[in-house]
Amino acid sequence: MENYKIKLLSAFFVLIMMNLNSFVHAQEKVSLVIQSVLVDENDNPIPNALIVLGDGLVETHSDLQGNFSIKAMPENIMLISANGYQSKTVYLKSEKVESKTILKKAALFTGDEHVIKLPANAKTTQRALTGAVSKVSGKEFESQPDVVFHNALQGRLAGVSTQMTTNGLGNNQPNIYVRGLGRQSANTALTIVDGIERPLEFLTAEEIESIEVLKDATAKILYGPRAANGVILVTTKKGRVNTQVIKASLEYGTNMNTRMAKYLNSGDYATLYNEALGNDGFSPLYSATDIAGYYASSGENDQRYPNIDHNNYFLNESAPIRKVNFEYSGGTNESQYGVYLGYIGTNGIEKIGEQVSQDRINVRGNLDFKISDNLVGHIEGNGIIESRKWGKLGQDQIFGKINTERPNEFPLLIQDPNFSGEAASLGDEIIPPLGGSYQNKQSLYGDMIYGGYQEYQFFYGQTNFGLDWDLNNTVKGLSATSTLNFDNYQYHAADQISNPIRYALAYNEDASIMEYTKLNQRAIERDRTERSSNITRSLGWTSNLKYELKINKDNQLNADLSYFYYLNQENSRRQHIKNANTALKTNYAYKNKLFFELTYALMESNKFVGKNRLFLSHAVGAGWVISEEPFMSSNETIDFLKLKSSYGILGYDAATDFYLYETRYSRNGTISLGERNSASAVRTGFDNFGNPNLVWEKSKEFNIGIEGLVFNKALQFEFNYFHETRDDIISSNPSSSTTSIVGAIKVPENIGTVANQGVDGSVNWFKNFGDLKLNFGANFLISKNNVRSADAINNTDSNLNVEGRASDVIFGYVSNGLFKTQQEVDAAPIQNLGPYGIGNISYKDLNNDGVINEQDRTVIGNSFPRSSFGVNLDAQYKGFGVSVLGVADTGVDMIKSNSYYRNNGESKYSVLASDRFHPANNPNGTQPILTTLTPINDNVTSTFWMENAAFFRLKNVELSYSFSNDLWLAKTTRFYLRGTNLFVLSSVKDLDPEVPNSGVTNYPLFRTLTAGVSVAF
Repeated sequence: MENYKIKLLSAFFVLIMMNLNSFVHAQEKVSLVIQSVLVDENDNPIPNALIVLGDGLVETHSDLQGNFSIKAMPENIMLISANGYQSKTVYLKSEKVESKTILKKAALFTGDEHVIKLPANAKTTQRALTGAVSKVSGKEFESQPDVVFHNALQGRLAGVSTQMTTNGLGNNQPNIYVRGLGRQSANTALTIVDGIERPLEFLTAEEIESIEVLKDATAKILYGPRAANGVILVTTKKGRVNTQVIKASLEYGTNMNTRMAKYLNSGDYATLYNEALGNDGFSPLYSATDIAGYYASSGENDQRYPNIDHNNYFLNESAPIRKVNFEYSGGTNESQYGVYLGYIGTNGIEKIGEQVSQDRINVRGNLDFKISDNLVGHIEGNGIIESRKWGKLGQDQIFGKINTERPNEFPLLIQDPNFSGEAASLGDEIIPPLGGSYQNKQSLYGDMIYGGYQEYQFFYGQTNFGLDWDLNNTVKGLSATSTLNFDNYQYHAADQISNPIRYALAYNEDASIMEYTKLNQRAIERDRTERSSNITRSLGWTSNLKYELKINKDNQLNADLSYFYYLNQENSRRQHIKNANTALKTNYAYKNKLFFELTYALMESNKFVGKNRLFLSHAVGAGWVISEEPFMSSNETIDFLKLKSSYGILGYDAATDFYLYETRYSRNGTISLGERNSASAVRTGFDNFGNPNLVWEKSKEFNIGIEGLVFNKALQFEFNYFHETRDDIISSNPSSSTTSIVGAIKVPENIGTVANQGVDGSVNWFKNFGDLKLNFGANFLISKNNVRSADAINNTDSNLNVEGRASDVIFGYVSNGLFKTQQEVDAAPIQNLGPYGIGNISYKDLNNDGVINEQDRTVIGNSFPRSSFGVNLDAQYKGFGVSVLGVADTGVDMIKSNSYYRNNGESKYSVLASDRFHPANNPNGTQPILTTLTPINDNVTSTFWMENAAFFRLKNVELSYSFSNDLWLAKTTRFYLRGTNLFVLSSVKDLDPEVPNSGVTNYPLFRTLTAGVSVAF
């Protein structure tokens, strides 16, 4: 770790000295001081226009009167852009910048920064868009360092709900949903990088140009059968004409533990375990002398009275994270190039043994070049190498041991001078005798120190080859593009695992050691062993024929004919994912304010057979820029107002299993035959009936929205209402149509229907106060679905019906609290859920039949947030900057089901056990009475264990200072401090409300603090 610090600090020093050196020699260069006033054709000032020198590293904005000033090298170029005006390029070497610079007016939301990229090489502008697409620049993600990139998506895009997970370091990929839950299950969005399905976790923010979320039918239909759940579309950076950028950044910081499960010490555990035994009618296990010994324990290696704080002994409070990025890009009119290098590395929080480590290198390159005057070629490649290493136990296994090994169970090391354990064989490592127990024969300490290691290597190659052909000389307005994508992903695992001997200790009544019992045989793996590997390949081919017909100045007809083919092969999966989509998309713009769109798509999937292999989808959309109608011309508040709506029917196959159209059999062992069963024959078993008449799952989607720009372009907003109906959802093994009499012979059916509706939107406010520039934004999603039909029976008790309810509802019992007296137990209805009595949970008899059973369950909450919000603030004053992002989920509940909340049986006790109810020892306790048995009555899902999981999280903060000068070698230098997951506000106070298993079953959610510098040349 120290070696990393030295190297990174040295690199920081070199970059700073280079920048100081460039500052010292700055005056030696000849420069231009450009001062001008931006005005329109009517001599009105243009405020807040962006003025950028050609390489994009030095920029400024015009003030409220249109004034701007910038220093530049004479050979540079200057780009001026503002929404509603034609961009202007000034070649400083040959053009003089006058004291007044005029920009010609143009239609709002038609500039390069307002281009919306769509699948199949299609694109449109924000002005002409009739559908629903959210877009954000890749630069906005740079402020959030995370090994898994798409954790940074949370709160940044309208219509997107991102839920974090806890799967260990580098494996905690979030679940991303677009517009909520459209189905009962398998609702996550599709992710596309540069035209083909690719994972997001290997990306770095510094290589991303933009991210768009395709939310409605007109936007999703171009990608085909796998897009109905919504599409996250990522476009990576490319070189730009007339630029040359060399940029490097270094960042170093720490990941710090947040909320973690806390457990009782040995004395408290022994006291409460005795109480639990007494509750069950058993004699106490620990004497008063034992308990006193535990309270006076010398620690984890106390031979008689061990007291182990597993979190403190085995885990650190923090771990380092490091990040390096480099960019070299640019281009001329003939070719553009880009090379992007990225490294990110981090370590785990294990304090002893083999610490988790993860290091990843990204290398991305692209080249666009003219083959002829009308033919342009594209070559793109991306290589990812990732190495992960940890000890014998995975991170989930370590936490599993931490929350099961009791603090007093055994000493970690047996430190008896008269006992050295079993002798090692010649050449074997000499391992001291380790403690253990009959319940935990493989102690955590032994596995972490002497258990060996595992290592994993990931190799990911991505390539794109493309051609753009301008056919304007043949047919005016005609062009063609074609792209071939090929990906190869390889995973390789190896390990060297050992299992040292553990000994159980038994004592006489006078606390002297009676005997050591050997719990296992020594197992030593002397060589590194290859364990597993996996290869996944993807092939994509996209071709597009585009025709643009300008009828006159304001009327235009566009037509896109595209074909997309996708093949995914995995050596561990016998079936290949194979689908295609042929789409014809037409757009008509009338007077550049009325827009009409019609798309037909013929989708194909190998998951269906015969005539059902193909499905014809369609989508239609319309938009009206109402602000440019004559009756709106006198309104000085509204700069831009557009109404839009779309409707479409899409096919969906991603959640459909393979070969459902075939009746399936499998080898089902052997059967013995002949005399004395001496012969055998292979037995064939029946798996399932096939249904060749299965049809496609359909998504019927409606969207209506409004976009606006008001108050002299200071406030921009968009709001959309959506309604989606998923019909003909396929159930592979429906159970509702069979009975126990008929048996389990099931036929796949189109059986499900789910309706989902809601509202999403965003608001952004921009304002300059002299040198102070402010940008405040907010986005939200509100959604709820309804299951109209499903693979579920129609219960006579309507409170148990799935149909007519949201798909994420939680069914459970309604709690009355705890039984505090025997009188309460006797007066209550009979509970047929398991043994119960004083201190157990009491439930309401909802159907008033005098018995608590399955029929008394009802909807008690829901597990998916009804609303998700993101709020951001960006402020800049001269060279100083601050950006803040907050995220919130509301209308969501959690069931407290992990071992931290449920203390029972032979398990370890968390600190919540101190709040258990006991009629004598703790009559005011709020947790169920302790037991050494399985409390079946208490462990059912109920409101007792439910808690409001709504939260607000300060997701990301960045403080920065930057300075730039076109005369310096280092034209722009930026220093920054960044923080992620800084705090969370919620009624859940002990664990994280969004990821309640973090710090219990796996790594905690990290709070990350980093410092860095970025230098551009």
